[in-house]
Amino acid sequence: MLKTRIMTAAALLPIVLAALFFLPANGWIFFCAGLLAFAGWEWQRLSAMNGVWALFYPLVVPMAFLAVWYFCPLEIRIGLIFASAIFWSIGVPIWLKSKWCLSQAGNLNGLLGLALLVPAAMAMVILHPDGKTLLSIMMIAWIADTFAYFSGKAFGRHKLAPSISPGKSWEGVYGGTLAVIVYVQWLPKPFLLFPNTALATPIGQAAIWLLIALLLTAVSVMGDLLESLFKRQINIKDSSNLLPGHGGVLDRIDSLLAILPVSAAIYLSQLL
Repeated sequence: MLKTRIMTAAALLPIVLAALFFLPANGWIFFCAGLLAFAGWEWQRLSAMNGVWALFYPLVVPMAFLAVWYFCPLEIRIGLIFASAIFWSIGVPIWLKSKWCLSQAGNLNGLLGLALLVPAAMAMVILHPDGKTLLSIMMIAWIADTFAYFSGKAFGRHKLAPSISPGKSWEGVYGGTLAVIVYVQWLPKPFLLFPNTALATPIGQAAIWLLIALLLTAVSVMGDLLESLFKRQINIKDSSNLLPGHGGVLDRIDSLLAILPVSAAIYLSQLL
């Protein structure tokens, strides 16, 4: 399994990096739309959608993203990013505690899928201009996930959410959080937070980035657990088998769906 995971990652990584750094702005937007098509196909499987709505949903999601990005006023796009950040920070913990079931909503889950997927793609465009900022943020999700996995394997004793994802442990969360804290402190910062206050000192900035690391790690876990809840409710292991060794697209981007809008909201808050 590990060998398959590595081979798949080795095949995909050059494609993602090439798109990230060499595609022009519109090319990157359509690359993100293509990813949404696969994610939309998996979402309709997870969420008990049916009929024509389910059949065309893989096209509806990228088209909705393109429509919002190209035709909606800037204020609406920014509002969607902040609404998504609030949802992941506050709404998802409530959802996980309540364990609401997708199958009860049927085709209305299509709207939820749009609310989860479209803002994440918008954030990928907002954070993309030079590629470095977006890659740095995506690395947070990957580092948290990787170190949580190995820390949990080595030290896991206390279950994080046994009824949702029995394999995850608090020790794994701590390991992932520590790794992200170290990574963020060494990361070239894309912008100075609160430049006109006493927090603009090196110590103040380090403290702020520590809080950001904790927040992004927490929402990363929320994204992972939310998809795990959806899969457990319909008794499947992976969102699909599109990516050998990894499962599906949603299995790979579940944490990013949460981290990206929150990161974009932080980024935009410094520009407004």
